Amino acid sequence: MSDLHDRLGNLTAEQRALLEKRLRARGLDPGKAQPAAPAPPPSTTPAEPPDAWRERRPASSVELGLYFFSDDGSRESDAKYRLTLESARFADEHGFQAVWTPERHFQPFGGLYPNPSVLGAALAAVTTRVGIRAGSVALPLHHPVRVAEEWAVVDNLSNGRVALSFASGWHPDDFILHSTPFAERKDAMFRGIEMIRRLWAGDAVPFTREDGTEIRIRSLPRPVQAELPVWITTAGNPETWERTGAAGANVLAALVGYSPEDLAEQIAAYRRARAAAGHDPATGIVTMVAHTYVGENDDEVRELVRAPMTRYLKTYLKQFRGLGLEDGSAHEQDSEEVARLAFEHSFTHHTLLGTRGKCAHVIETLIPCGVNEIACLVDFGLDVDRVLAALPALAELQRHFSSRPAVSEPGDAR
Repeated sequence: MSDLHDRLGNLTAEQRALLEKRLRARGLDPGKAQPAAPAPPPSTTPAEPPDAWRERRPASSVELGLYFFSDDGSRESDAKYRLTLESARFADEHGFQAVWTPERHFQPFGGLYPNPSVLGAALAAVTTRVGIRAGSVALPLHHPVRVAEEWAVVDNLSNGRVALSFASGWHPDDFILHSTPFAERKDAMFRGIEMIRRLWAGDAVPFTREDGTEIRIRSLPRPVQAELPVWITTAGNPETWERTGAAGANVLAALVGYSPEDLAEQIAAYRRARAAAGHDPATGIVTMVAHTYVGENDDEVRELVRAPMTRYLKTYLKQFRGLGLEDGSAHEQDSEEVARLAFEHSFTHHTLLGTRGKCAHVIETLIPCGVNEIACLVDFGLDVDRVLAALPALAELQRHFSSRPAVSEPGDAR
C-alpha cells in the first residue's frame, strides 16, 4: 500500500480538500485512510500458515449470504440474470443463509434491480431452502398494501422464506414513483413498516378513500409466515440504528466506513434501544454488506478486483452529482483518485476480497463487534464464470463460521 501514501503526498491542497469532503460524504474517514505507516492486510501475519484459520474455533457463529446490488442494467446481454439465478442455486445447495436483491431506479449502477419482489419470485422458484430477502424495499416509493400483497405471494412461492429490509430512499428522482414528499421519507418509511406488519398479521388496517371516508383493508393472499422478518437499511446514521432498535427490527448496513470500534459502539447503541423499547436485545440481527471474492493469493485477488472495484466505486460516487455532495469544479482525475483511494482502504479493512485466511480474519474482527451475518456482495463487475467458480471457496468460510449444518459438499457452481 505504499503507492497509496505516495499519491496522497502528491495531492494539491485543493485535491486533498475535495478528497476529504468526498470520503466523509461516503462514510470513509480520510484520517483512517492514511495511517502513519502502512498496515499489512489481516491475512499477512508473518508467522501464520495459510490454513491456520481452519484450526481456530469461531468465538461466535456468523452466517453468510449472497447480496446483489451493482450490475449494470444498461448493458446489452441475453443472460442478464444468469449470475443471480445460478448463485442463488449454489447458495441454496451449500447452506448459505439468504440471497438479497435490492431496489434501484433510473441509474445504470444497480439497474438490473428495479423490483426485488419480481426477482424474489424467480429465486423462490429455483430454490428450496435459502432465505429470499429484499435488500432493500424503498418503502416511501410504494403503497404499503402493495408491498404486503406482492411479498405475500413470494412468501407462498418460497414456502415461508421471505424477509424484507426497508430503506427510506435516497435520490429525489426516484420519488416520481409515489407522492411521498422527499423530505418526509424516513418518517414515511417507519409508518409504512408498521402498516405492513399489521397487514401481514391479518389485521384490518384503516385507509382513507378519495371522498374522505374510511375503509379497512385486509391484504391477500395470506402469507405462510405469521410474522414478517423485518430489517431496516442504514447508510450510517446513528439515529437510524437507534430507531431500528426501538422498532424491534434487524439492521442491514454496509461494512465500509466503520472501524471495529465504531461498529461495536453502534451495535451496542442499537441493542440498548431494543431493550429500552421492550424488545429482547439479544435477538436483533445485525447484517453487514461486504464486497466478496475469495481467491488463492491476496496480491492476485487485489489486482484482479482493482479495476472492477475502482469502476464500481467511481460509478457509485457519480450518483451523488446533483445532490450537493459533488464539487462542480472537480476534474475527472479527482474522481478517479477518490475511487482508487477508496479501493485501497476498503480492500484491506472492509471487504471479503482475498484468500480464505484474509477473509477469515476480517470475519473474526466482526464477531466481537456483535455482527450476526455478512451479506456477500458478489456482482461488482467480475466475469460471471469467474464469480461462480469462486463460490466454493466462500462456501468453505460459510461452513466454518456457521452454526447451521452443511447442506452438501462443496462443488462447482452450476
